[in-house]
Amino acid sequence: MIRIEIFVMAGIALPILLVPGVLFGPRWLRYILMLGAVGVLIFLAYYDLTVRDLGSIVLFSDAVLAPISFSAHTYSRIAVFGFTLVGSLALLYGLQLSRPSEQAVALVALSSAIGIVFSNNFIVLFIFWEMLTLSTAGLILLRRAPEAIMAGLYFLSFHLAGGLIVLLGILLHYQEIGSFILTEPRAGLTFFIIGFGFKAAFLPLHLWVARGYPSANFPSSVILAGLTTKIGVYAIARILPPNEVIMLMGASMALMGVTMAMLQHNMRRLLSYHIISQVGYMVAGVGLATQLAVDGALLHVVNHMLYKALLFMSVGAVFYATKTEDLHDLTHEDSEEEEEQKKYIWKAMPVVTIGAIVGALAISGFPLFNGYVSKYLLKYAVYDIGPAETMLMLASIGTAASFCKLIGFGFIKGRAKIIDKPPLTAHLAIVLTAAFCIMLGVYPQMISPIIPYSSAVDNVYSLDGIWGALRLVIAGLLLFLNLAAILKRGINLPQWVSIEFLIFNPLGKLLFNRFCQYGTALDATVDDFYMKSGKSMYQFCQYITTIDKSIDSALEKSAETGRGLAERTRYLDEVIDDSYTRTGTAARQFADRSRRLDESIDEGYLKTGEAMRRMADRTNGMSEEEEESRRRRLRFNPIEWTTKNLNFDALILALLLGAILVVIFYFGR
Repeated sequence: MIRIEIFVMAGIALPILLVPGVLFGPRWLRYILMLGAVGVLIFLAYYDLTVRDLGSIVLFSDAVLAPISFSAHTYSRIAVFGFTLVGSLALLYGLQLSRPSEQAVALVALSSAIGIVFSNNFIVLFIFWEMLTLSTAGLILLRRAPEAIMAGLYFLSFHLAGGLIVLLGILLHYQEIGSFILTEPRAGLTFFIIGFGFKAAFLPLHLWVARGYPSANFPSSVILAGLTTKIGVYAIARILPPNEVIMLMGASMALMGVTMAMLQHNMRRLLSYHIISQVGYMVAGVGLATQLAVDGALLHVVNHMLYKALLFMSVGAVFYATKTEDLHDLTHEDSEEEEEQKKYIWKAMPVVTIGAIVGALAISGFPLFNGYVSKYLLKYAVYDIGPAETMLMLASIGTAASFCKLIGFGFIKGRAKIIDKPPLTAHLAIVLTAAFCIMLGVYPQMISPIIPYSSAVDNVYSLDGIWGALRLVIAGLLLFLNLAAILKRGINLPQWVSIEFLIFNPLGKLLFNRFCQYGTALDATVDDFYMKSGKSMYQFCQYITTIDKSIDSALEKSAETGRGLAERTRYLDEVIDDSYTRTGTAARQFADRSRRLDESIDEGYLKTGEAMRRMADRTNGMSEEEEESRRRRLRFNPIEWTTKNLNFDALILALLLGAILVVIFYFGR
């Protein structure tokens, strides 16, 4: 089995790893990295078409909430083919037109989209879902113009709200089944529908499209057109069950979007409303959820990404060259001097004009272009399905009419002073994208291996199918010819017709009033709490003051007592010092007397020793007879012997005892 590691590493990790080099590297390194990313994405698109199975991969099985894992679903391959192919063409288009920061954020957005497609559980899906939200909002905010900042914040608030609603649905689903595995929701279905509806531009949640896409820099608009709403469609197809309400929502989006597009004079705003319209076709298909409808809807995702990117590239090139994207400016007649400096767009920019015509024919469903193939499948999928079929048919007529307006006023009759010419890489991207639109229209079998349910696309060019498509295009052309003068002049709808005026402004005022009411009540509660707590604190402070005074009084008394004790201690210390002095004097006197006594004793020892030596000498000189006589006397008169013959040691002991008694009696006085 062919594993999915190559998509995880090259499609998800690699673009993020290239971001530091793109942001901080020199221009030559940035160009090399971006061209490398373009090559890798084209390889992934080709690889996706040629492999049989992708399999799955688990990166972190012991994650806290759920394992970080990826797998290929039945719908994954056709979606990732569109993201990688169109992403590579969009990066090539903006190679010399986008700032480094925009290119880096575009890489993160592409990585996030691929991560969503291969997510294996709700936690991984939600992480990449929010990454896509932040990166696509960043593409708008990076323009840094005041209107872009406002539009970017508007865009961000809508998508963050949708993400939070999706998260609530995920938690309810987890509470029901105890797992984050990516399956059809068992609970919180309404939250999933609304949350995905924010991303897929459901009515009336579509307002961010017409505000956000035209506000970004024109190379970023190409990325935005290819990612945001298509992820919403993929999520609906992948997770939600068949739902008739979703199908009718899609048909309503198709009709409303094309109606609003016909009234626009800003070219990118016109294309933005057409995104809502074309996404409506896809939503109707995935809402119906038959095999033919899903195949047609997901094939339309890829086709729409291609021809919508081509149209945004062409319109962006006109804006880059003329510094205007307003159809009124391109058809407005100025003074003769200024008119002489103007050139027809189709003459000054033939490659760009051809690209715009190819995109217009593809989105109108003209035979031999890719839009025809997916619309053919959708037409037969919704055949005889209530009002959805009629609504989609009317939307197709309006699509042809509105693009007659765009091509006619913007490229054929449009005239402007050419200030700059788009770089070679932009022209190359336009040519390649137009070639893919034609290639997938002429040879749709090329994409057959990744169509989920393998619906036949080799027999779409039947006479009935071709005539049905041409009939709608001709009806749109006739509608444009009848309304050309009105469309050129422009139609200003009254304010009360807008959804903002009818829904969001009243809802916003209601929420604001409720917020103010609750805020006032909360403020009064807080004030009352502060008053009560203030009184309590005042009483507490009084109590603390009383305690503090008591403590001060106790400290003063203890200090006075301490001073008296210190005075007594000082007096006692002086007494002890005086006693030590007297005792020391007595000890010195005692030491002197002891020294003199010791000298006297030493002198006595010397005299006694001399006497003992003389006695010993006399004893040695006594005769044996005298000794025998002395012994007899001692033997017969022991008392006399003892008294007369005391030795010198006994005498010394007696003297010492007497001396000690004298000392004791002397000092004992």
